[in-house]
Amino acid sequence: MKNLGIIPARGGSKRLPRKNIKLLNGKPLIHYSLEAVVNSGVYSEIILSSDDDEILAIGSQIKGITPEKREASFATDTSKVIELIKHIADRPGYVEKYDTISLFLPTCPFRTAQHIKEGYALLEKEDFSVVSISEMKDPVQLTATMNENNIIDPNAIMNPSPLITGKTRSQDFEKIYRVNGGFYIAWIDKFVKKENFFQGQTKGYVIPQKYMVDIDEPLDFEWAEYLIKNNHLTL
Repeated sequence: MKNLGIIPARGGSKRLPRKNIKLLNGKPLIHYSLEAVVNSGVYSEIILSSDDDEILAIGSQIKGITPEKREASFATDTSKVIELIKHIADRPGYVEKYDTISLFLPTCPFRTAQHIKEGYALLEKEDFSVVSISEMKDPVQLTATMNENNIIDPNAIMNPSPLITGKTRSQDFEKIYRVNGGFYIAWIDKFVKKENFFQGQTKGYVIPQKYMVDIDEPLDFEWAEYLIKNNHLTL
């Protein structure tokens, strides 16, 4: 099996400037993802795609990482990561060269090599993909929508809403999970045909909530630092 891993990391970030190289417990944020993917031992090639020379320099210091300068058209504020993954997967010979393709978001620093190994092991021939998920803390059944006049509609998500029926004990609800960005793993031939990670039978690998900090703004970063410094994680 030959497996291709891709870690996309732009240099720009408006809510948390330069977040991918911001030091988290003494290491650049991007370093956590690079190490986890390399240490998983799963990947034949790991591409670090970035428009930023400083990020690429960090990747070049880690054995097993292939730094690639990203084209400007894939590095704008409105660029979608999936478009970059499709662009790489469509390179001549890649479908023949690799069996699987994987995406790892650098804003999820606490997904570990073990998580990746176990997630990859779930992928079987009849599957399309495996993605990492986490249990949602707040029951989606208790959500509602609100219009421009501040009028809420509790039945918009579930009808009838537990808010109306009074059946609001959270422990009675079926568990609901969210895709957390830790990893997306698919057979590359299937991905190239469908250009998405969710176009067939998709398995979920559950990562505990505390490991799935998704860093987009300063408060997320502070929470990540707190978890490390107070020994809440095993990395």
